[in-house]
Amino acid sequence: MSTGLDIAQYLVQAYDVKPWPKPYVFEPEEPIDFNLPIEHWSPSSLEMFWRCPYQWQQRYVHGRKERPAEAPVMGLAVHAAVERNFGQKIETHVDLPLAELLDWYADDGFIRVVVDEQEKANEEILWDTGPEQARDRGKAILAAYQHTVAGRIQPTAVETMIAHDFGAAVPVIGRFDVEREASVIDVKTGKRKQSTPKPSWRVQAGVYSEARGKPVEFHSCSATTSTSTPTIVTPLESEALLVQPSPAERSEMRARIRAIESVACLYMKIYGADLPWPTQGVWHEWACSYCGFRSGCPAWKE
Repeated sequence: MSTGLDIAQYLVQAYDVKPWPKPYVFEPEEPIDFNLPIEHWSPSSLEMFWRCPYQWQQRYVHGRKERPAEAPVMGLAVHAAVERNFGQKIETHVDLPLAELLDWYADDGFIRVVVDEQEKANEEILWDTGPEQARDRGKAILAAYQHTVAGRIQPTAVETMIAHDFGAAVPVIGRFDVEREASVIDVKTGKRKQSTPKPSWRVQAGVYSEARGKPVEFHSCSATTSTSTPTIVTPLESEALLVQPSPAERSEMRARIRAIESVACLYMKIYGADLPWPTQGVWHEWACSYCGFRSGCPAWKE
């Protein structure tokens, strides 16, 4: 357990990171003809439209939910346990006993997430390995995270909703995992370690940092199987996981959000709700492999 500054705090101090002023808001000469059936954007919905408009249409225009899968369910359970620990640590400044937290995760947290996700989608979870293996993999990741990272984090807030005006017709709303004085933290789980942020993570970082005026650090927590040794990568191990958007990147983020919304409105005007919107199709095969709407996608009918 580290008792000194971790790398995120060091970088914040070394580079004299300060909350930035409110950025310039672009005001179009003519109002956008907003025609989408949504009340807000989220980092994930923005990234989904950028990846595949057809997938976004199915999810947000038709309201169709994808069948819950093992990886996100396990990740939600780990997040629930992390939130449980850091939520009480705001006042106590002490982590929960590891055995107590792991017992709660295995006996309550994981089961609750499984039930909730199945009820929301009205479908059984699509398991890659099985519920017991997924639960055990998450338990191992949680234990490793608590042992190597939690002790050096003093949270000020957990699972906080943010809403920010990026100049679009509707606000962007998101939820970050943990906030502390120096940064916002987003915990990621998976089978592969990440030493650099994925492109979709940068969308989140742009939204979170714009709303909170702080850099965003990602904690990558991974394990290939329930018996493999978990790998935890934070900015302490890889500085690239501390994302501090520059003024130019922040300006680009605002422009991209406005562009995404404008294209979505254009597609709604051209194709309406029923005709399929353009797809990434076989050009995006890696993402299509994980898409729950692939069976009805025009690009894959043949």
